[in-house]
Amino acid sequence: MIDSRLPSRITELSDAVFKTTMRPVTRLVNTHWHFDHTGGNTYLGSSGVTIIAQEHVKQQLSSVQDVSFVGLRDGHYPSQALPGVTYSSSMALHQGSQRLTLENYGSAHTDADTDIYIAPANVAVVGDIFSNHFYPIIDLVSGGSIDGMIHSLDRILPQTDDQTKIVPGHGPVATRADLQDYRDMLVQVRQRIKDLIAAGKTMDEVVRAAPTNDFDSKWGTSYVTADVFTEMVFSSLAGTSASR
Repeated sequence: MIDSRLPSRITELSDAVFKTTMRPVTRLVNTHWHFDHTGGNTYLGSSGVTIIAQEHVKQQLSSVQDVSFVGLRDGHYPSQALPGVTYSSSMALHQGSQRLTLENYGSAHTDADTDIYIAPANVAVVGDIFSNHFYPIIDLVSGGSIDGMIHSLDRILPQTDDQTKIVPGHGPVATRADLQDYRDMLVQVRQRIKDLIAAGKTMDEVVRAAPTNDFDSKWGTSYVTADVFTEMVFSSLAGTSASR
């Protein structure tokens, strides 16, 4: 299983897996520490499931964490919810005929994101590095950055093709074209905000300049508003994680 989702839905999720495969979950990969991806860890870990994640996830789940801009405060998790197997930059797993390659490219949505490539199924599970079609959270307190988001996408895209099924952290399954469109949006917004910062604009002035305006109808329809996304990008580029 990849991610254990919300704690209120873990029984439903486990039942769905069992009905599909008639086999129990034995391993769980967390794509990062946020509660909507790790909420079922305690239930599964208590059942003997091996939890696997990038090494920083264990540290993050072990203490209280705050996510600036969205008012999220979570942790700490009990020992049975923590990853028992961790890796630094890359790890390979096998499940039947499928090979799962786990990769961390450094700072992105957080500093502990895991992207999973499944072959020969040709599936890429990319966690919250990609939300389809929503502006992303950049968890600056957990080491995330706009530059790192784009860097990770630039590493993911060459490993996909037009037939790859891309599973985002939120939203429907996507194509490589969707992921490319998302990456290009991030690049354009970053450059616009970088130019405004270079011109000496404050955060409030950058928000008023509406640098995402032409993207808002497509990407600004979820819980991360255009203004909040702008503030996160500004803070990432300006080197501050101060919450609004």
